Amino acid sequence: MTGYELLPYSKGFEVEQARIGIQAALEWAWPYAYDQDDLRSLHSRPDFDPGLSLYCFQDGQLVGYMTSQLSQASPGQPASAQFDFPRLLPGHEQAAELLLIRMLEVLRGRGIHLLRGRVSTMCPGDILLAEQAGFTFKEWGYKVYYSYAMAQGPLAATDKPAEEINPARDLQACSLLASRWYKSPPEACRIRLEDFHARGFISHAGVRRRGKLVGSCLAAPNVLRPSTAANYYISTPDDASLRALLERVIGGCIKSGAANLIADLIHEHRVYEAVYQELGFHRVAEWARLELELD
Repeated sequence: MTGYELLPYSKGFEVEQARIGIQAALEWAWPYAYDQDDLRSLHSRPDFDPGLSLYCFQDGQLVGYMTSQLSQASPGQPASAQFDFPRLLPGHEQAAELLLIRMLEVLRGRGIHLLRGRVSTMCPGDILLAEQAGFTFKEWGYKVYYSYAMAQGPLAATDKPAEEINPARDLQACSLLASRWYKSPPEACRIRLEDFHARGFISHAGVRRRGKLVGSCLAAPNVLRPSTAANYYISTPDDASLRALLERVIGGCIKSGAANLIADLIHEHRVYEAVYQELGFHRVAEWARLELELD
C-alpha cells in the first residue's frame, strides 16, 4: 500500500469527499451518502473535530476518506467513539486497511477504549475489513432491508384501503406516528414531513379506524437513485393496516415509474417481517453492530 498519503480534514475537501461517497454508494440496495452541502454543514458545527476525519491521497488526488466521532461520555463507562468505514474510489480499496489502522492510532491517542460502528451486507469489503481487524459482531439482523419490484404488479386490494393523508388536517397526527419510527420528538418529525411535502414524494398514506388516523407512511424516491423508492417512515397498529398502507404505496410507486420499493425493518417493525415476505418482498440486506476494544 505504498504511494498513499493520509491527512486530516482541511477546508475545501467537501466536493471530492461527496463525489467519492456518492460513487461508492450507487450500487447499494439503498444508496446513501452526504452531498457537499451536508458535509459543509457538518464541518461547520462546533463539535466537529477535524483530526477525526482522515483523507487518503495518491499523487495529490483525493481517493478516499474515513471519519469517526467521539461519543458523549457516560459516568463509569469507558471513553468510546463511533466510526464509519472507509470509502474509496474503485481501484484503491487496498487503502481501506491503511485508513483504519491510522484511525485506530488516532483514537488510542485520544484515550478511547471502545470503538463502535455498524456493517451491512451491502458492503462485503467492510465485513472482511472488520473481521481482519478483530471487531466483535453483535446483533446481525437488528435492521434489515426488504425490496419489492414493481414488475411484480400491484398488491391485492384490501377490505379497508388506505387513503392519501390531507396535510392541512393530518400532519400533526402523522408527526406523532412518525415520532415512533424516528425516535425523535413530534415537533422535529413535523418539520421533516413538511419538508417532504414541500419537495415532493410518491405517497403519504394513512389508515383510519373510526375516523382516527391510526397508521401512516410516507414513500419517496432515493436522492441518489430515484428509480428506487422507500418508506421514509411507517407506523402501523396491526397486519391489516400494514397491508393497506403497502397496497397504497406500491400503487403510487407503479404510477410514478419507480422500479422498486425498499422497506426498512427495524425496532418494533421487525415483527411484521413475515407479512412483507408473504406480500412478495425479498430480503436484500441486513445490518450488524460492531465493537472493538482498544488497548
